[in-house]
Amino acid sequence: MMAIFGDHGLVRRHDLRQERIDIENRVEDLRKRNTELRRELRVLETQPLGIRRVAAQELLMAPPESTIYRFELLDK
Repeated sequence: MMAIFGDHGLVRRHDLRQERIDIENRVEDLRKRNTELRRELRVLETQPLGIRRVAAQELLMAPPESTIYRFELLDK
């Protein structure tokens, strides 16, 4: 019984193995997200147009004499 259900038994080993796989998957997802964020940061640091785009999308800011259009999506 201890070999199967004990603190170091087969069930516990299986649980730990699955937990390790879940953590490795999460780490990989975070690495991908980190790469995306670094790429976006590089664009914002090097291209003024990138900053304008983010300002327009996130803050609804635009240069003088510009118009911002907002559209609401209607449910069918």
